[in-house]
Amino acid sequence: MFTPSKVLKGMWAAGLMATMVACGGGGDSSPTAPALTLSKPDSYVLKWSDEFDTVGAPGSAWTYDLGSPLLGGTVWGNSEKQYYTSDAANVSVSNGMLTIQPVQGVPSGAPTGYGLLATSSRIKTDTSEYYNALNATPYGFYEIRAKVPCVAGAWPAIWMMGRNGDWPARGEVDIMEWFGGVQEFRNQPNQVQSAVHTTYNHWGTVAGLLYAKRNVANMCSEFHRFQLHWTANEILIGVDEVPTFSYKKASNAGTDKWPFDQPAHILLNVAVGGNLGGPVNLSDLPAMALQVDYVKVWQNR
Repeated sequence: MFTPSKVLKGMWAAGLMATMVACGGGGDSSPTAPALTLSKPDSYVLKWSDEFDTVGAPGSAWTYDLGSPLLGGTVWGNSEKQYYTSDAANVSVSNGMLTIQPVQGVPSGAPTGYGLLATSSRIKTDTSEYYNALNATPYGFYEIRAKVPCVAGAWPAIWMMGRNGDWPARGEVDIMEWFGGVQEFRNQPNQVQSAVHTTYNHWGTVAGLLYAKRNVANMCSEFHRFQLHWTANEILIGVDEVPTFSYKKASNAGTDKWPFDQPAHILLNVAVGGNLGGPVNLSDLPAMALQVDYVKVWQNR
């Protein structure tokens, strides 16, 4: 969902080269049992939420990534075929639900020569209103209830980025990704993938990637609670209180391995086509909607 992480991820999409295991990951991470759980601690209180009760555009705690700035020499870094907008056709709130909807066609003025096929949206809580509601840290319990479009050609994601700096030094946390361009996901669509990216662990480094996936019953047909429990020493990601991926801070780890202490924001988007979305059938675009019931963040008192 760009950042250079997605540039790099596009280069390994054809292979999914590491074996992914629950509570472990690829790269240099061996399977470990998480120390945390995906049950919200009793000491945590709700600090920020959006239940999408107001019809129209997303609220003021959200902002947008717009256009296709051709980062990494390709559209959003992975040869993607969407042009991101804030238009109501692509992102709107109604009936207590946020919907991000790819739509065929691109606006006049969009760059040519890249085979753009559709508009879509990428929204994020990279705003003062959001950061001010939290404790100046990313630590807490996150829950996003959403229905994911498991459609060939789509790349929906729920993820997070550190507030400041360049990728990968700022850190990236992928709560949920689904890759329409990866054969394994098309053959077994009821899956979710989760990951972290750091200076030490990303595509192209000797240490390699850190990610994991698991099957989720009715992943493609029902709403699920995508969860993240983030502390000073561990990041635990899962679905419906079942862990998918755990990343623990190593003893004496520097920011190259643990850049996860600064405030971070949430991103929601649907990319179309490219290295990870895959070939697009335009008739499938209406089915690529990501629906979000709520986003909630709890922190310790």
